[in-house]
Amino acid sequence: WGNAAGAAANRVALEACVEARNQGVAIEKEGKDVLTKAAASSPELKVAMETWKEIKFEFDTVDKLDVAHK
Repeated sequence: WGNAAGAAANRVALEACVEARNQGVAIEKEGKDVLTKAAASSPELKVAMETWKEIKFEFDTVDKLDVAHK
């Protein structure tokens, strides 16, 4: 069946980041805070974040069209 706790942590993290982005939050700068708040109501995400230790949002844009809008 796989790793249900990991799947739950990923789902909660994704939903929190999408919701924050839709509210205008700068995920690159405030992503760790967004995930920390989400982890308060998700024991799976809390454990995952303790395991990962450091959280950074350092990814290049996948959609190169976005670069023109920045």
